[in-house]
Amino acid sequence: MIRIPSAYDNRRGSVIVDTDEGVLLVSSSGGYYRLPGGKPKRGEASIQAAIRELREETGLRAYEVKYLFKFHASKIFRIKGKGTPTPSNEIHHFAFFKPGKNMKVRVSENTIKILKKYYELNSDSDSC
Repeated sequence: MIRIPSAYDNRRGSVIVDTDEGVLLVSSSGGYYRLPGGKPKRGEASIQAAIRELREETGLRAYEVKYLFKFHASKIFRIKGKGTPTPSNEIHHFAFFKPGKNMKVRVSENTIKILKKYYELNSDSDSC
């Protein structure tokens, strides 16, 4: 079996931006969608990487940040962002995930696992 590398295999900060439309997902090519985020630069903490990557990938400015949990080597943060998601050099496509909503885009398996855990932690929400 061929193993496809996951965006969540290495240390990174990943972001859940939960809006009225759902959780923001990003894609560079329109292929699989994932949470915004990325690897820390040298000397940078995962939380700093999450905030920086959110800005670089979507144009959103973080104004409230909360650590949620660890998934493999990734730290998952819920961030409230100011602004409207705007395509960047890295990210060209956006989608929103809501439990029970039929997704018209492909979401990476690990993103689904992260979202499932996120909604389980928020007991008043449905599971994925």
